[in-house]
Amino acid sequence: MPELRVTRTKKDTKTSATLSELRVGQVRIPLPNRFPISPERNALKPAGIKDPLPGEVAVLARLGQPDTIKRILTQEDALKSMARFLSRETGADALRLLYFSFLKGANISNADDLKTILDLQYLAGLDLITVQHTPDMSPGDFDAQLGFAERWMDERGVDKPLMPIILATDDGKLAIELVGITAKHGSKAVGLDLRGGFHYHALRAVEDYKKKNPDVWIHALQVPPKIRLSRHPLPCSQGMILPMFGVDSFSRWIVPPPPTPLTKDVINVFDPKGWGSLKKKDFEEIRKNTTNCKCAVCQGKDLEPFYEGKVLDVLARAKVHDHLAQRIELEKTRDSIKEGEFLSLLNSKEYPREFLKQMPSREED
Repeated sequence: MPELRVTRTKKDTKTSATLSELRVGQVRIPLPNRFPISPERNALKPAGIKDPLPGEVAVLARLGQPDTIKRILTQEDALKSMARFLSRETGADALRLLYFSFLKGANISNADDLKTILDLQYLAGLDLITVQHTPDMSPGDFDAQLGFAERWMDERGVDKPLMPIILATDDGKLAIELVGITAKHGSKAVGLDLRGGFHYHALRAVEDYKKKNPDVWIHALQVPPKIRLSRHPLPCSQGMILPMFGVDSFSRWIVPPPPTPLTKDVINVFDPKGWGSLKKKDFEEIRKNTTNCKCAVCQGKDLEPFYEGKVLDVLARAKVHDHLAQRIELEKTRDSIKEGEFLSLLNSKEYPREFLKQMPSREED
């Protein structure tokens, strides 16, 4: 099996952020980091960007529509077709893993279903094998599914890292139990499905686990653009503050089409200066219509060209900009951790500073 391990270079003394390197075989990846999902890669062409989206890990993210999942589980042709599609989605220069955002009515309910999803990943030649915890799955069933996957890998001769993906929960005891199950199986890679929310107790459980197991890679999936704290949204970019909870890397959320017509005015765009996620009117009022961003989308220009054209083109630009701009800012994060100044960096940014003021203390947990 290609060895997967995290080598820690520096730990921030005031937070749980760590400067590390993820190693899988000969591949070495700096952490903290952000990795692209399928909709972001699909956004390159409408965004007018020719170069591939940077990212050492490729998350092959799919909406788990009930009909789609049913076809994969019951129709061999659909299974093989999906495997072929996944195998061609990215080049061989990135580590690839599969993630389904299961919608209501879609699930992996038994061993046969799990075997089919595992076979799908094997046929697609993916580099990591994922097993997902879903809302209707008990901790005991998740434990059993991981055991089944380990036996499947032995029988198939699959020599690749196994990555359990646990579902974030606001139940602190359940979060600790789920993290413990991954530890029981000796998992060196753990996914945390944040489901488009800020699940404080799940993040704290992961943070405590990471402190004791610095050689485990923690990747957060379904990370929304903003933080919702006590049911109130904050402009603060959620992905950019995750290192303080011991999270090594993250990827953006995928969501179904909005129930109301999408307009340019409601599209969230990452603000590199304040580390917030702002709408068009916010950039006009607060940033004087500029991001001061040198990414391939913005090129240091004002935002007038950014919002030109069709609404889906603007959305595509936002997706690509967010990824590129946050990757640049994460380089600053790594530098700050190296110098022991990550908390100072957070406090220097307008929106993380406001989040820190409102975040519960450990004594209040």
